[in-house]
Amino acid sequence: MSFLKIVGQTELKKRVASMIGGQMPQSFLVSGPEGMGKHTFSEELAKTIMCSHPTSDGSCGVCNNCRYFDAGTHPDIKRIEATEGRKSIRIADLRTEVSGDIAINPQIASTKVYLINADQLGNESQNLLLKSLEEPPKGVAFILMVSDSSRIIPTIMSRITELKLRTYSSEEIEKILSYNASNNNEEVLDHDKAMFIASFSSGIPGRALSLCNDEGFAEERDRIFDLVLSMPRLSLTDLLYDEFSFWDKNRDRVEEMLLILLWTLGDLATLLATPNKGMIKNVDKEKELINFLSDNKGINYVNIYNASAAVNEFSRGLKVNVNFESGCCSMFLKIHKELAS
Repeated sequence: MSFLKIVGQTELKKRVASMIGGQMPQSFLVSGPEGMGKHTFSEELAKTIMCSHPTSDGSCGVCNNCRYFDAGTHPDIKRIEATEGRKSIRIADLRTEVSGDIAINPQIASTKVYLINADQLGNESQNLLLKSLEEPPKGVAFILMVSDSSRIIPTIMSRITELKLRTYSSEEIEKILSYNASNNNEEVLDHDKAMFIASFSSGIPGRALSLCNDEGFAEERDRIFDLVLSMPRLSLTDLLYDEFSFWDKNRDRVEEMLLILLWTLGDLATLLATPNKGMIKNVDKEKELINFLSDNKGINYVNIYNASAAVNEFSRGLKVNVNFESGCCSMFLKIHKELAS
């Protein structure tokens, strides 16, 4: 894989391209939230650094260094992670795998690369690593990966080149989902469903991929969408027993469920203003939303606003440990009052 096969991150790839063939830094920090693709980007950066004939697009993919790298047999790539059962990298492991190894020349490539999960480095470990980062010998490069660069001590930040991954556009997320489905011989999502997941993932590809494979997410989305559109027909008994039972069973996902609920109400408000498919979140459910408003012409902006306020009130209550059952049922009753009147 060269950088060409990595979707998005155009500006970052241009920045790396300008370094190739020039003065390549010896120490990098690839940063971005969990699920942003730090490992994928860092692996390609490492491969490019070790490649015999890199281009502005990254590694050549055909030299011996690239072939060994792809096969997982290259002796000059050192991946430093916490050992199984531990949350952080041990000081002893850093001394052995970095401090005690750094003076040894690379075996095949011109540069040996240390790929380190910096999310697993405590301050003491970072201070130990600092000694290697201050004056790394020729033929050595470091790539650290971290979810939040504020976790890295200032003395390391001053000696390292940060490559910060930006969030992806919905179109880029859709490409990643399609590429992943094709590679795994899975059905490619239709455009509208893919765009919903892209929006819901907040531009983080790992989260989007997780949602695609999460049957529970698909179920809860349909259940909550149907809940809103069924409000005029639901009895209070159905609402307070059957619907609450579903929410109670899935209370560990309540933040996700509340967001889906707010998005559905928001789509109704949008369609009251303009029947523009491009402006709603649930683009794959546009017809059901329009039919609902057509069948319930008494619903207006005030109703939608009050229903959304009830959702936000429950969400705020959860942050101060409000009783889940009373808060959830109160929200249901307030939404029912607005949509069933």
